[in-house]
Amino acid sequence: MKWPLLCAALTLALPAQATPPVRFGDALHAKFHHDRCLQCHQFNSRAHQGRAFHSHRARYLCDNCHAPRLTGLARGEWMAPADKFDYTGLDARTTCHLIKRNLGSGDTRRLMREHLLDDARIRWSLESGMTPAGRFPTVPGGYEAWARDVKAWIDGGMICD
Repeated sequence: MKWPLLCAALTLALPAQATPPVRFGDALHAKFHHDRCLQCHQFNSRAHQGRAFHSHRARYLCDNCHAPRLTGLARGEWMAPADKFDYTGLDARTTCHLIKRNLGSGDTRRLMREHLLDDARIRWSLESGMTPAGRFPTVPGGYEAWARDVKAWIDGGMICD
């Protein structure tokens, strides 16, 4: 056997290099800590003086400002996450474990997809983010980049490093 043929045969016999799985810290951590995400995730946070504790004391009046014309949500669907969902300042690993732990029971991958890709409040935040007082800067890459990174992270096993 000649050397070029031997090299070609060895190359074909080697397994293809798999793409390493997407890790939360590489793909999503910075996006989760974007101002548009934190404005809602800090809302009910006593530790971070969320809006519920200084400018939004009458939380039952949400629909008066967060009207369907701004959010695209039907009356009564607007709500901010509970205090336990505030991940402000947490590192990638801790943020990842917190969102997985607080997701609820059931098929974690399905629940994560439904919340991060199909929840109208998240879609609103990524595509518009319009609030009565104005607009926060957009999340880099918008919904398309978000969806790509979320899908890659979920399909890669939701690794929390």
